[in-house]
Amino acid sequence: MSASPYDRKSAGLAGLWVVLIASAFAWAPATYPGYWQALEGFAPLFNAPYAAPIADIASQPDLWRGSGSATFLLTRPLILLGISPVVAVRALFVLVFVLGSLGIYYWARPRFGDRSAGLAGLLYALLPPLLATVYIRGSLSDALVLGLWPLTLAGLAVYVQSRSSAAIGVAVISLLWIWRTQAGLAVFVTLLALLYVLWVERDRLALLTTAVTGLAGLLSLLPLREIQATSPVDFYAHFVYFFQYFAGGWQTAPSIPGWQDGYPFQLGFAALAFALIALWFLWLKYRENVDLPPLIVRRSLLFSAVAVAVLWLLTLGPATFLWRLSGADRLLTWPWQMLLPGLPFLALLAGSLPALNSQLACRGYWAALLALALMSSYPYLTANFTQYTPPVAPVAVYGARGEILLLEANLQESSPGDNAATLETVWQSVQPIDFDYNFFFQALRPVENGTDYEVVAQLDQQPLALRPATSWQPGEILTATYRLSLPVDPASVNLRYYFGYYNWQDGTRLPVNRGPDDKIVLFGE
Repeated sequence: MSASPYDRKSAGLAGLWVVLIASAFAWAPATYPGYWQALEGFAPLFNAPYAAPIADIASQPDLWRGSGSATFLLTRPLILLGISPVVAVRALFVLVFVLGSLGIYYWARPRFGDRSAGLAGLLYALLPPLLATVYIRGSLSDALVLGLWPLTLAGLAVYVQSRSSAAIGVAVISLLWIWRTQAGLAVFVTLLALLYVLWVERDRLALLTTAVTGLAGLLSLLPLREIQATSPVDFYAHFVYFFQYFAGGWQTAPSIPGWQDGYPFQLGFAALAFALIALWFLWLKYRENVDLPPLIVRRSLLFSAVAVAVLWLLTLGPATFLWRLSGADRLLTWPWQMLLPGLPFLALLAGSLPALNSQLACRGYWAALLALALMSSYPYLTANFTQYTPPVAPVAVYGARGEILLLEANLQESSPGDNAATLETVWQSVQPIDFDYNFFFQALRPVENGTDYEVVAQLDQQPLALRPATSWQPGEILTATYRLSLPVDPASVNLRYYFGYYNWQDGTRLPVNRGPDDKIVLFGE
């Protein structure tokens, strides 16, 4: 029988090569032409070129739930070099997969061996919740947290073993970056890091460093404390049903009341099955008291199992009272975001199989585990791409929550003898819409005093006859052309046009760009 992987921790680099090469399956869809139709729409592209404390273009600026300034820190140098925002954002998503899987590898390798670390790193890149964060939600901030969080854990673990200043530097920078990327998740990540160091690593310097870094990240947000907003959705209407983690196909999750986007929640067969088998192996070793792993390995596995279980339970409906009691719902948009900080621990637990059973560390069995991980993830390695080229910035953002992005509004006045104006519109919803708004398209001419305008013609109807606003899926790109008959020749009168959306029950118009305006002004050509 081969030697225990605990006795040859540093043997080989096959796992590293697996992480570097096979993880390409996870990020390959991000290299397709165009940009995918994600729930957050083109918001990351619109914010990428600009330096702002919290993203505010086509996004709801919020200290805890919003995307912080560090989200786009790496995209701006690329854009300054002439690279388009689409390519820059896609490149950052690719980097998320690479950093995350490498972080898992270097976190696991010293204690679990190269092959367990390679399996864990590959599983992490292929985890459906990570893939969904990128290709379904299109959330650059949450994805970047998932790329940096394993680096934090790897830095802490390596520092405890080697007292490497580079390792603790990686941990500190990664954790601070998380705080300036998605502050709500950073709170839970920091708490998890403290518990991990306290229970698993049991190192005072690492614990102190983590605590000070978390406090520094929190204090860095004090100048932004006034940037707060209400949640764009009802937090308590979006707890996950138990079966959703195990049933339903990719992008075809069961239709649940309160869900408009059909977001998938699968945990992934390989990761879940491997994790359960690993726990079974560990239990057998405890029961027989034979070939027990080193204490640090046992602590790591038990902590991982408890962390994943607790975070998973907090995404289910019975945890409602805990959220209300703690007030932690203020930190996140969706309760299922709580599962994201647990993904590294799920990957570590699942990847520990070759370390717990030396036969599985043999080349053939290990290759079979890798193949199973890749094959089981195949249905998730897809994205709904669109060939639509987004503008540099939206024409307008409608709604207090930024629900509707008007991407294009092209107005043409007809030739002489045909008194009409045609408006071609392209828009995208980025939030669930709770009312079937009408649109208004008005033509106005100046009155005698030259400073006021009067309406001479208007359209007032549903934006799409067969698609009310409540049926628009977040991220969906919609188009419509409207023709407005005019009582005057547009060539002889200096007309202006108003376009906007409103509540037909009480006449309230949706605000534009969160300002006092409630319409956009267009001029004919």
